[in-house]
Amino acid sequence: MVAVAKKQKPAAHKKSPVAVKSPIMKPPPPPAAAPAAVKQRTVVTPWRDTAEFNETFDWLFAKGSTPANRRQALSKIRIWGLRRGNLCPAAVLATSVLVEAQLEDKAGNSSIQTTYASAFTRFYNFMSSIIQGHSMTSMYETAKELGLQSFIVDLRHLCAHGQELPPAEVLRSTVQHCVEWLRTYYWLPHKESLSNLDAGKLQRKDKLRFEKQVTALLELYDLSLECQLKGADKLKAISKLKSSAEFNKIRVYASPKQAKTTREIQTAIIADLNALIKRESHAMKDLLGIYISCLLKMEYFLGLGLGLDLQENEDEVVAAAQPLFRSLAMQGYIENYFVALLQLTENENETERRRLGARYWGLKMVQTFGMLHRMKRMYKEELDLNKKLKPVDFSNLNTDVLSNTLQSLVVHSGVDSSVTLIFGDTPKKPRKWIFERDFIEQHVGSFSKYSGPIVRA
Repeated sequence: MVAVAKKQKPAAHKKSPVAVKSPIMKPPPPPAAAPAAVKQRTVVTPWRDTAEFNETFDWLFAKGSTPANRRQALSKIRIWGLRRGNLCPAAVLATSVLVEAQLEDKAGNSSIQTTYASAFTRFYNFMSSIIQGHSMTSMYETAKELGLQSFIVDLRHLCAHGQELPPAEVLRSTVQHCVEWLRTYYWLPHKESLSNLDAGKLQRKDKLRFEKQVTALLELYDLSLECQLKGADKLKAISKLKSSAEFNKIRVYASPKQAKTTREIQTAIIADLNALIKRESHAMKDLLGIYISCLLKMEYFLGLGLGLDLQENEDEVVAAAQPLFRSLAMQGYIENYFVALLQLTENENETERRRLGARYWGLKMVQTFGMLHRMKRMYKEELDLNKKLKPVDFSNLNTDVLSNTLQSLVVHSGVDSSVTLIFGDTPKKPRKWIFERDFIEQHVGSFSKYSGPIVRA
């Protein structure tokens, strides 16, 4: 029944029996579609948080805002510019030049026409830079893309190229119009949509990439170490010992490195790890934590000290693991790794195998710390007796070639060098391995059969 354009009397006044027929029922309207999910993106802003942005917004645009408030806003925007440089949003910088001109006008600037003209030109240049990547054929199209009226372009031409500047009143009202446009176009939408991000929960892409690279290298190291200690030193033997997938991992890595033995593969892996750490150490704040957590995932390495035939082949185990510890010493992370092992022994949620493995390597490291302490004490005593004694660089213990003096100090330190990890100082940070009383007391509370031997040692 179509009766949209005609007036009809109400059905109750009709005497025709047709009027009492049930009306044709319209189908119910479809349910309202769920609102589209707003896609959020993470950006680094020059303001510290939303509170700082909102405060600046109020200083600029609130009804009760005073010239002093607006100067505070300009000061804050200058700080934002210092924080982010040329990455500070163009709309923020455009706002600052217009508001600064308005404040000079209120202060009675005698050359206000020139001030306004310059500010207006800079405003347009800032805003057009937002879409400069687009292929616009004219400034009018640029203004249309931004949502600005065409007279803004005409006025910009007069300010930049005209023989006479537009009247001050025209410039004054246009600048006010542009400030209001900026408030609507940029500031207000940001004020309503911005939200703070917990930076501690943000996993940056570079961190994920670094973790993936380190994990891959350490998995290969763990795999090659297992092959070496099980007698599969060359690729042909490895292919018989390991699955095809594991063998292919080693083969793909070893081929471009021209590494033919497990020892050569491990040397290449250590070199790649050192290069990766050196490249990322200055740019990544959490590098150390990521690196240490990846080291603790090496299951075969962590369980090396648990073999029943340890008394027979411990010298092979120590010799195989030594390059990794020397690498940690050279990087300056040996102390951090030791503390991580101790904490692992104290963690009741860890498996017994991992806790026992951490205990074994923790004890080995304590033995080396004691050896270094005794070596340095002996060298100092010799130096007090003979001032002409050649200086000793204890970071050279991280290499395979030791001076006669270092060899003598190792021999007289009271350790069996065949089953002792031999590593030395970090080149840039030589130190004495003396544990403070507070450190010991901190770990006494978690004393157990796993951590106890380390704390006692």
